[in-house]
Amino acid sequence: MTHQAVGWALHALEPDEEMAVLLHLPHCAACRAAVAEAEEVLAALGGVVPAAEPPTALRDRLMAAAAATEQRPPVLQARPEPPRSAPVPVPAQGFPSDGRRHRLDEEDRARRRPRSTWLDRRRLVAASLVLVAAVSVGGLAIRAGQLEQQRDAESAQAQGLSELISQLDQPGTRHALLESADRSTVAAVLLAGGERQVYTLGLAANAHDRTYVLWGIRPDSTPPVPLGVFDVGTADQGVRTVGSAAETDDFAQYAISLEPGRVAPVSPTEVVASGQVEI
Repeated sequence: MTHQAVGWALHALEPDEEMAVLLHLPHCAACRAAVAEAEEVLAALGGVVPAAEPPTALRDRLMAAAAATEQRPPVLQARPEPPRSAPVPVPAQGFPSDGRRHRLDEEDRARRRPRSTWLDRRRLVAASLVLVAAVSVGGLAIRAGQLEQQRDAESAQAQGLSELISQLDQPGTRHALLESADRSTVAAVLLAGGERQVYTLGLAANAHDRTYVLWGIRPDSTPPVPLGVFDVGTADQGVRTVGSAAETDDFAQYAISLEPGRVAPVSPTEVVASGQVEI
């Protein structure tokens, strides 16, 4: 139960486990010592953190809130008397009873117990606290990594948007801004110099078993034409060349779909963005 006792000191147990420790502690000196040592180490760790001085007006606000709250006198209940135990019969001989003899044997073994048991408990407490600290630091590291990935994605998106604006100023450039279902621009298609470039500005990263497909849509009722596939990574919001654009490219619209597999199907499955071609 020593592990459970340390967990109880760290407030890391389930309710049933906590109740078991509470029932066990009054009968086990070793677990009580482990709890005391854990609380001592926790208090030392708390002392490392610099104390923050609360605002001077905080006490006034708390007292004002307490004064405005209805106060009710506590309900005093009579404390039940503990049950009286039957007297323990004294043996006729001068020898201790079996229960007392067992207790004396336990105390004698405790006196003879080596100091390594105490050291083991201290090591156990330290190891438990190190584990808690490692989990906390690991969570902070994961959060820092997520923030770094988000920052990289936003930086790449801003870079791609800057490149897109500079390309739109070029003479003779045709383009199509592709919007998602919520009317936000997530990609753009530029036609210039015999190349078809796709700028991804807000497309989510696709899994390794899925791919994006660029489709060309003509003014007539002919089916959409798959022009090429491409992938988007977490921080991969930028420009890429998809297929080759001929000078006689007569598509009036472009669309992007997210498809299962790694090849373009005959017709789009899940269209995630589309837009008209503008000159």
